[in-house]
Amino acid sequence: MHEDLLFCSSMEGTCTGRDIFNKLDCNIQKEGLKWESCVSVCTDGAGAMQGARKGLRACVLEVAPHVKFLHCVIHREALAGRCLEPELRDVLQTSVKMVNFIKSRPLQSRLFATLCHEMGSDHEALLFHTEVRWLSHGKVLTRLFELREEVRIFLSDCGSPLADYLTDQKWVASLAYLASIFDKLNSLNLSLQGPNTNVLILSDKITAFKRKLERWAVRVEGGSVDMFPELDDFMDSYDITIQAMKGIIASHLRSLLENFNKYFPSDDTPEKYDWIRQPFVTSTAHHLPSELQDALLELSSDRTLQTAFTAYTLEEFWLSVATEYAALSKAAMDVLFPFASTYLCEKTFSALTYMKNKYRSRLLRVDSDLRVAVSKIKPRMQLLCSKKQAQPSH
Repeated sequence: MHEDLLFCSSMEGTCTGRDIFNKLDCNIQKEGLKWESCVSVCTDGAGAMQGARKGLRACVLEVAPHVKFLHCVIHREALAGRCLEPELRDVLQTSVKMVNFIKSRPLQSRLFATLCHEMGSDHEALLFHTEVRWLSHGKVLTRLFELREEVRIFLSDCGSPLADYLTDQKWVASLAYLASIFDKLNSLNLSLQGPNTNVLILSDKITAFKRKLERWAVRVEGGSVDMFPELDDFMDSYDITIQAMKGIIASHLRSLLENFNKYFPSDDTPEKYDWIRQPFVTSTAHHLPSELQDALLELSSDRTLQTAFTAYTLEEFWLSVATEYAALSKAAMDVLFPFASTYLCEKTFSALTYMKNKYRSRLLRVDSDLRVAVSKIKPRMQLLCSKKQAQPSH
């Protein structure tokens, strides 16, 4: 199985669901493809994409009713992690004010860097907070927590009332918790990124994180915070008990779990796809049609295939048996084929942003350059050279 860029094209004028569909349909036909071959479409949650009446979804379903639509797992994870208790939200907003106070003026940034250097700090700069960047919260709060003493001294020297917050141990403990929990969310977000993933792999990671949230809430209520390193180290250093913050942290963890359940509803029968993951262990799948159950029994009895199973990825294995077990292979690939995230699109957009820097901002036609930047297909140099005439002598 190979993942690659089909086309890159700019939108002219409006960007309604119908406009996006027309552009997509035109290029699909241009490449000689048909909607009948499309298994699913993965998008973000924008109305132009997911709209049931006028969005891209509605337009695609008009010509291909069989297509499944998926909301990007990475995007949903970012939305699910946004909930905060009012007290914790105040801590986050105050932290952003501290960072902006120092970073908004070049002179302030230079003076702060000098102070950090004189104090022998590991870092000499804070990080800007950007709401739209998925990993921004965790990195900003972790850096602020690490440089909290340097920030306190700098704010005090500048006469800023924000310095008082960094002398409040409960406030700093809340900052430590936010740095820890957002670091956990960042780790989850990064684990969901990458090529060659599928719905089964990513759903397992989300399920594991939801189970962790539930366990963390129980442990916090029991007085343990060792799963949050920054908070645990801070409390040990200053001999602080968890009692004052136990309710806030446990409430936030349960709110997070509720939000994750909203964006990722639990599957009542998660084992229904075990026949795809382990066809030689799960030889029966009662939810499958009788014909497919018989084919699965036959496949699971083939010891030659069982020996070769570990040498393949799931996608490679089910594609390799497509000739002999066509219907069973198709049923498996209908689950494995769909993109579960828009990671490749985000990666391509990052490449586009890098290409159209301030020195090349007037670059209009980027499709060819972008294909070279992101495609994994090796160019056939001999074929390309054979179609060109060498520079003749004059």
